[in-house]
Amino acid sequence: MSVTDANSPLAASLASQRVRGMAIVGGVIFAAALFGILTRPVGFLASFWPANAILLGMMVRNPRYARPEAWAAAFLGYIAADLVTGGSWHITLWLTIANMAGSMTGYFCFQFVTDKDRRLRHAISVLYLFGICCVLALVSALVGGGAVAVLFDRDLTQGVVFWWVTELANNLIILPPILTFPGFRMVASNLSSASAMSRANVVHWLPCLALILSVMAGVLIGGAGALAFPMPALLWCALSYSLFTTSVQTMLLCIWLLIAIPAGIVAIPTLPDLINSLDSIRLGIALTALGPLTVASINSARRDLIDRLTQLATYDMLTGALSRSAFFERGQDRLGELVQTRGNIAVMMLDLDHFKHINDRHGHAVGDAVLKEFCALVSTHLRARDLFGRLGGEEFAVLLPATDLIEATALAERIRVAVDEAVIAMASSPHLDFSVSVGVSACRAELDTTIDTMLVKADHALYEAKAGGRNQVRVGSS
Repeated sequence: MSVTDANSPLAASLASQRVRGMAIVGGVIFAAALFGILTRPVGFLASFWPANAILLGMMVRNPRYARPEAWAAAFLGYIAADLVTGGSWHITLWLTIANMAGSMTGYFCFQFVTDKDRRLRHAISVLYLFGICCVLALVSALVGGGAVAVLFDRDLTQGVVFWWVTELANNLIILPPILTFPGFRMVASNLSSASAMSRANVVHWLPCLALILSVMAGVLIGGAGALAFPMPALLWCALSYSLFTTSVQTMLLCIWLLIAIPAGIVAIPTLPDLINSLDSIRLGIALTALGPLTVASINSARRDLIDRLTQLATYDMLTGALSRSAFFERGQDRLGELVQTRGNIAVMMLDLDHFKHINDRHGHAVGDAVLKEFCALVSTHLRARDLFGRLGGEEFAVLLPATDLIEATALAERIRVAVDEAVIAMASSPHLDFSVSVGVSACRAELDTTIDTMLVKADHALYEAKAGGRNQVRVGSS
């Protein structure tokens, strides 16, 4: 029987996943649409309509949902939310088709940008997002703008403009947190780190406090400038917090303004024509979000670049061991900590036996595999506080804080045995054996102790191990 047979376990699992996806998408869209309907002013379309942006965000972040049956489930979610709140069939169907048209257009447009741009990880990503939101809003407005004209007795142009502005604003506000969401575990970890940091450094919360105070100033002072009051604080947040955190803060601020201004909580001058006034307000709020999002995106890209450069400078790309410079720098720091208590410290020099012969006979790809396997074996025997670095070629070093000569020699012997018993599988032959020679040196940390001096002693011991037949451990003289 084929694995794709309808009765096979695999087919049953796939069917179950699709049903679960339909239920999730349909349920989320029903809840989001219901929220938008219940919070809209009487006699108007919703000023805050999250359903379309949430649908698009779900499809972009989870492409496995982007199946015909999931889109159909979303369609039913829209219909159900409108009908249970008293909507009429013909208007409900019209509005739903417009909503779906915009989200599907947005999903299609996102296929032309990279995954990093979808997650706003490049400097230009926010501009891509803005362009996509403009296009999807236009498609949705062309389909649904006539409904606004019918409902509110406006001409078609006003209906299209009203719908385009509303759709653009909602997507620019809601999409960024969905696209940049790092996962629940990462959010929990970041919150824990922020909590620990805040206890030691109150300055961490100053940008957030400034944002809250600027929002309060907008309520108290009002006027046309109230929209811009939070911008300096929001830019400060963008430079201080993660991209996701800034996206959430921007979203919350914009939602607040979308609700507070029409409700009169933030008093700003309005145009005589209410719909045109709402258009101007929503467009202004949407464009306000672009600034901090762009700054946060650029800052995030800069941090990623710095992290990559730091990784390259600190670790050997092939083996994952510390680079030579990083090993000496961190080793000297460990030594400085031990000098204060005159604690024990030990180092090991390790050199793979006949490694040139392995490269010459089997090729550098096999040599690289040997180095990776060797480093993985050594790492399993080390503690978190130990340092393991590649000094060059097949030569490595280990620094062992709070370790005396007996303990270091015993560890070196365990590593030697583990390497001697290791096997590298190859296509050209059944296996490849390899071994390592180790030199050990240890002392009590003093003011005049240096990593270089200890490594010289360990290197002399390593030379004795090589001269004595290799695949053995020797101890350097004190």
